[in-house]
Formats: sequence, C-alpha cells, structure tokens
Amino acid sequence: MKVSKTAIFLFELMMVILIFAIAAAVCTNIFGKAYGFSTQSKALTMAVLKAESIAEEFKAGKTPGGDAFFDKEWKPVADEGSAAYIIRSDVKTAEGGAMKLMDISVEKAGHSGGAAEDVYGLQVKSYDK
Repeated sequence: MKVSKTAIFLFELMMVILIFAIAAAVCTNIFGKAYGFSTQSKALTMAVLKAESIAEEFKAGKTPGGDAFFDKEWKPVADEGSAAYIIRSDVKTAEGGAMKLMDISVEKAGHSGGAAEDVYGLQVKSYDK
C-alpha cells in the first residue's frame, strides 16, 4: 500500500498544530496564575503600607480608631457597601493603663453574602509618655 506525500504532509501539519495548541494552553494557564499572584501581591503590599501608616499615627500619639474603607484601587470610600478592602483598628488599654494596644486588621470585603478574607494583621504597642 502506497501512502501519498500529501497525506503525510497533512498528518505532520496536524501534529504541529496539536503541539502548538497544547503549548498555547499551558502558557495561558501560566499567565493566568501569574496575574493572580500579582494581584494578591499588590493587595498585600498596599495592606501592609496602610496598616503601618495607621500604626505610626498611633505611636505618634494620635488614636485613629474605627474602620476605614477602600475600593479596589485603594482609594478611600465612604461606606462598607462599596468597599473592596476594610481596615479595622481596635484600641485597648493594658492593665495599669501605661500601655495601649492596637490591633489592626486588613480584610478583603466579602460581597454577595461571602465572608471577609484576612489580608494582613498587625498589633502595635504604645507606652504613655
């Protein structure tokens, strides 16, 4: 049985297209995961910067308490309903009253009934002067 050159060429071309399609699928998956890691890294970096800023204000003698709300781009927003990230800070006085503690937690807001996801947490101590 004789196989024509055209059939061999078409089979080879189909194999090359199959290999290219598999490589494209793998690369797309890798780029998708890299984008996800980049988004998480940006959120963590901004959470650390915002929490450290609040901690420095606390150590300087100011008492920034309560909640702060931010959108996806870390710009302040007025209410929790439109917030993508929430920074909660709670001030406590230690026994004896000479030291104050502040717990700062940064959460990714849980929309559509979902639970909030912790991004970063920080505890700060400040002594009265």
